[in-house]
Amino acid sequence: MPSSRAPIVTQLVVYKVGSADEVAGKTGIAHFLEHMMFKGTDTVGPSEFSRIVSKNGGRDNAYTTYDSTGYYQTVSPDRLELVMRMEADRMANLRLTEKELAPERQVVLEERRMRIDNSPSALLDEVVHERLYGRGQPYGMPISGTVADVEALTLADLMEFYRRHYMPNNAILIVGGDTTSEQVRGLAEKYYGPIPARPVAPRRRPDHGASDLPQTVSRADPRVVEPRWSRHYLAPSFSKGESHYAHALQVLAQLLGGTETSRLWRALVVDGKQALSTWAGYRPNSLGLTSFDVGVHPASSVTMADVESAVSAELARLVDGGISAGEVERAQNQLLAAAIYSQDSLQNGPRIYGGALSTGSTIADVAAWPERIGAVRPDEVVAAARHVWQPSRLVTSLLTPPSGSR
Repeated sequence: MPSSRAPIVTQLVVYKVGSADEVAGKTGIAHFLEHMMFKGTDTVGPSEFSRIVSKNGGRDNAYTTYDSTGYYQTVSPDRLELVMRMEADRMANLRLTEKELAPERQVVLEERRMRIDNSPSALLDEVVHERLYGRGQPYGMPISGTVADVEALTLADLMEFYRRHYMPNNAILIVGGDTTSEQVRGLAEKYYGPIPARPVAPRRRPDHGASDLPQTVSRADPRVVEPRWSRHYLAPSFSKGESHYAHALQVLAQLLGGTETSRLWRALVVDGKQALSTWAGYRPNSLGLTSFDVGVHPASSVTMADVESAVSAELARLVDGGISAGEVERAQNQLLAAAIYSQDSLQNGPRIYGGALSTGSTIADVAAWPERIGAVRPDEVVAAARHVWQPSRLVTSLLTPPSGSR
């Protein structure tokens, strides 16, 4: 991804392993290992990786998702070799000690407390995933792990996970910025090329959700200031299920709830005065099934039952009454504009490719995405909605303060 607009370059290494590759009883290990990857090798001391990047004028970080784990650095072009050498070093030569394990475990647990335990909506979303996909299933386990599991993980657990998944033939290297393909290829062959390949563990992703759908889950929490009603439908992704609906579902999510001019916002916020805000979301880059989500923050005088009726009426109106070509065209233009802007970023652009390549898509698929979005027809959007919006494939969630059920 060459770009000479600024004298910087970003290296992103994405491993094709995430929290959905864990097993029950050892949840959180992918995220814990992400933290421990900064604890050093024989040549780079504990916590020195980020210090070296910073000292050389760069910045670095990492992330864990259900399907992948990524490590990235943004530096000046003349420091690309430095970060590639260090990234390859920790791909092959990670050294973990009990001395580093205990304090980092507390960091991981504190991160969970801040991001999940202190957020009623995040706690409810973990339950939604468990109910939608099934307890103990790949997407039914939390990315950050349960507290009990993280507290029990050992050095041997982490090293076994590292050896099973961290090798060049299970990784994707993406470099964007002020460099050339020839320079990147030469450095990659020099530093990643000598690392031995090893057998890649199979990845399991079921093609169905939980067996006891539909379900309704709720959380009453004194920390809730703004109640939320949401509905989560099992949906195909680019890699699993009826994937030919995926591009139409992206258009559907945009026109239904992607902006303040979308159908839900106009119907419930502007016209009906029943909501403070509305949204719809769909993420097709998933190795397994994904979800199509619809949500509402109700107005103060509106009950959850009223919101559910209003949303159901809007969904039925779309399926029964269809949509216009102009409505689809506006959604397509919004999606394409957002994609163009996101690829301008040397962080977002590599992440887009990393997310696609780690879940079964190809570079050709990424390149063809604008054309495929632009080719979606109104009847295909309605067909996708009809396929996904099935009452037997959903979880409804209610987030409220404890003083009433709304």
